[in-house]
Amino acid sequence: MNRNDAPFDFARYAADVGPSADLIRQFAAHDAFRSATVEELVLEDDFHRRPLRPEDLSFIDFHAPVKAETITQLPSLASQRLLLCINELDTTKLPADRSAEGLQRVAEYYKNDGKILAARINGFLEAFAFDHLTHAGPVRGVDGMRETLREIVRNETAFWSRIFGALGRQNYVTEGVRFALIQKWCLAASKRSALAKADVTGRFDGLSPDAWPRLMGASSDDDAIRRIAEVCGVTRDLHSYWQFYLSTSLASTNLLYGLAARPQNVLDLYGAAFVAEAEWLAFCCFVGQAAQYLKLESFPLPANDPAAELMDRFERMLRGVERLFGERGITQVGRGMAIARELGLCAQRDLGEQLSWLSAIDRYRGIAEAIDRRIAAECPNIDRETFVEPREMCSTTHVHDDHRLVVIESGKMVFWGNLGMTLELDPGEMVLVPQGRLHGSSVLSPECVYHQPIIPDVWVDELVSEKGMRIAS
Repeated sequence: MNRNDAPFDFARYAADVGPSADLIRQFAAHDAFRSATVEELVLEDDFHRRPLRPEDLSFIDFHAPVKAETITQLPSLASQRLLLCINELDTTKLPADRSAEGLQRVAEYYKNDGKILAARINGFLEAFAFDHLTHAGPVRGVDGMRETLREIVRNETAFWSRIFGALGRQNYVTEGVRFALIQKWCLAASKRSALAKADVTGRFDGLSPDAWPRLMGASSDDDAIRRIAEVCGVTRDLHSYWQFYLSTSLASTNLLYGLAARPQNVLDLYGAAFVAEAEWLAFCCFVGQAAQYLKLESFPLPANDPAAELMDRFERMLRGVERLFGERGITQVGRGMAIARELGLCAQRDLGEQLSWLSAIDRYRGIAEAIDRRIAAECPNIDRETFVEPREMCSTTHVHDDHRLVVIESGKMVFWGNLGMTLELDPGEMVLVPQGRLHGSSVLSPECVYHQPIIPDVWVDELVSEKGMRIAS
């Protein structure tokens, strides 16, 4: 099995970058995708409103596909937001506003020219966003796959245990659980939708139902997580928290959609879907720890070992694939596992670093002041951008591909990187925003003037490492 068989290969599209980029900008020009207003930090159950920050598309270089080391940067976030919009264009949702205007707005969202544009750019965007995953060598052999799935469960469980412990030390448990729920629970319905589409289109035909991957879990599990979500303030409907999705969280969802849409990659989907289920089981363990911390009474715990049931089902799937497709089929399942495992490791790093930053934001303000003093002493002409923004200006959440300070010269800003976060910055105050950290802001005064000096990697790495501020390494 060679690279030409891979589901995502950017080389196929290298000659079409210019026309594809033009089509992407056309698709993103729809009013539903315009940047957010001040009132749209949470979207109030509006499934058909998804701020894409389309103005960024004009300076994204679509010639250079996303790599593992750039997966938290702006091109990755922009492409994953676009892909989830495309993948859910066939998901029907009635508007909360049932007026004639509301129904007309939804009709515009689903109109055919948008779907035609989506079909033309979907393959390009998937290759752009996922090409780096094709370099992951497949998991080899049935025994190797069994051990790999067990190891993913162990690794993910250990990751969430480290996260929970670190959040406790930082006194950030409720806020951290809130952010984690947005990444995992709020996107779970979309992942389940991807598998449901695979089911109704016959992707699992040939396997007995007791060998299928699934992400549904028991209804009691969802009810229990919903209780924790309500305590943490996550109460809105599907994608209301759109602005707080990390690029890697979106990617794990879009990967399942992408594989489910390709009949020729159905066996890759099997491998990736079982990895997604292993990740979900580990997250549920984290939720159980959170329930104990939050003192939720009668929180249900699984009566049996869910990992054992997962492994039994996985074993039945492997036997079915081997019977139907032989060694080549097993190898393809292993490739899907490898792709999903690699993406899962990227998602761990992304979430861990975001929570490290959020949970220590006051310390990052102190680091910003230390860097500002160093700039004054050593590099007074350091590269920087300056912004003058009015009160109505709102910055849709985004990331930077470099480390930046946000330094207020005049006026007042409120800054956020998590649901419920309201870091207010007055003149002379500042904060460090590391590369790849999701954030947004709005102006609280009639006007705000602020600067963003661009900080060398080594300066940030020295200070962050010195203060031991990476909580999930």
